[in-house]
Amino acid sequence: MKKFILLVMVLCTLMVQAQQELQYTQNQFNSNLEINPAYAGANDNASASLRYRNQWSGFEGSPNTLSFNAESKVINKVLALGVTVISDKLGITNSTSADLSLASHVRVTDRGTLSVGIKAGFCMLNSDFSKLENIDPTDPLYVTDKLTIPYLGLGTLYYTNKFYIGFSIPRMLSFENAAPLTRIIKPHFFLYGGYRVTVDENIELRPALLVKYVTAAPVEADIAMDIWYQRKFGLGVSYRTGDAFTFAVKGRFGMLAFGYSYDMTTSSLRHFNSGSHEIFLGYQFGKKGTPDRNQNNRYF
Repeated sequence: MKKFILLVMVLCTLMVQAQQELQYTQNQFNSNLEINPAYAGANDNASASLRYRNQWSGFEGSPNTLSFNAESKVINKVLALGVTVISDKLGITNSTSADLSLASHVRVTDRGTLSVGIKAGFCMLNSDFSKLENIDPTDPLYVTDKLTIPYLGLGTLYYTNKFYIGFSIPRMLSFENAAPLTRIIKPHFFLYGGYRVTVDENIELRPALLVKYVTAAPVEADIAMDIWYQRKFGLGVSYRTGDAFTFAVKGRFGMLAFGYSYDMTTSSLRHFNSGSHEIFLGYQFGKKGTPDRNQNNRYF
């Protein structure tokens, strides 16, 4: 038990000091609204999605995440709104975050659109320190078991029918009553992009790259490749540097989309878990026969 608590505390410390933003595998097939407010309104019609991730399955206290995203254009296909709600559990800590995104889309070339977005929200942390052993209850670290932190984020996205590239800082500013070195939320930087390669009338390749950086942590990259058949069924593989190889199955049925992925851990944590699982469900609102999103960046 003590070894488990020690390991969880080490993992929590590493996450606080290093990568804090939630980690997902299906970055080509989800609502990037979570990391980039400029994504709101990038679809022709309003959309909503649910995603569940069980990371490091079989390891007690491992991260479990449930997220909801919804977005839609609201004014003349130029302004858009998005909503994100996330529930996450790691060890002794439960966190809930919610934010609202506002984005503006402007056609800058014959084929390309530039979107700029801002998001505002808050994160609520609740830690059960009673599950820890051998701690000093007078230590200031354990005095506050509940904390609410407001934050602001920015992002930009450029997309065409075949290409997209985005840059974002989803929690650029956090309003904490703490010194810079002891802040819980640190700015994370995301640079990502993808391209659609048409092989023939049935087969498409969709390579993508997502790069993440935060101060005091190594740069991490997700290198992915999807192959789609008739834009209805997809298989994907990817590699997350220093962490995992991943495999995914994806599909679209009318307005409904789904995805399942499995991460095979390659780091030293592979000895303590049986991999990670992620399930995605999405729905696009709109009438049948209207232009679908196969000309849109969501499915890159």
